[in-house]
Amino acid sequence: MYVETVVQINDRDTYQASVRLRTAVVSNRPPVDALVRFSPAGWLTMKPLAGGRGSVVSAAEVFDVTNLERVQSLDQ
Repeated sequence: MYVETVVQINDRDTYQASVRLRTAVVSNRPPVDALVRFSPAGWLTMKPLAGGRGSVVSAAEVFDVTNLERVQSLDQ
């Protein structure tokens, strides 16, 4: 496994990120730009920025997450 950066995330916050799933890598598709929450534990809740339905994806299906930026915090 290659790790470029380690980021501490909070499961209550919403992040904007580019998410690439293992099925997308096999199909040679680009990552999905989405709003992401890392909950429930072991899962990602994703809503594509381009619109469309949200989905809940197993963390095991995620190939990588890049351009991670917190956009909403429950602490604010």
